[in-house]
Amino acid sequence: MEWDEYKPRCAAPGAFSRWMLEQSLELVATDVAAASQLRAVLAGRTLDKPADHRGGADTDIFELGFDLAIVERIVARVAAAATQGASTSGTVQRGLGGFDAAWREYARFLSQMSERR
Repeated sequence: MEWDEYKPRCAAPGAFSRWMLEQSLELVATDVAAASQLRAVLAGRTLDKPADHRGGADTDIFELGFDLAIVERIVARVAAAATQGASTSGTVQRGLGGFDAAWREYARFLSQMSERR
């Protein structure tokens, strides 16, 4: 894949890095349905990276196809964790900064898509 196709696909609301999904999985681990969806995605196919991409496996990008109900469950868990000052194994130093925003953006996108149908 070339950069001109890769960049916009990575910036789409349903595009998440392996790292973000793994950290999100830690936050929703007790929600069986949400955790199962995240695990299934992580076991699946990633976007092909451009030949000169320098990132490792953490930068793999997955295009999610979740339904709104699952995403809302993830949003609720992530928001609660952020409010409580929780962290994951990879966010101890930086906190949950963009997690809430990223999952909310995806939920808004799915909501808008369902309204158009």
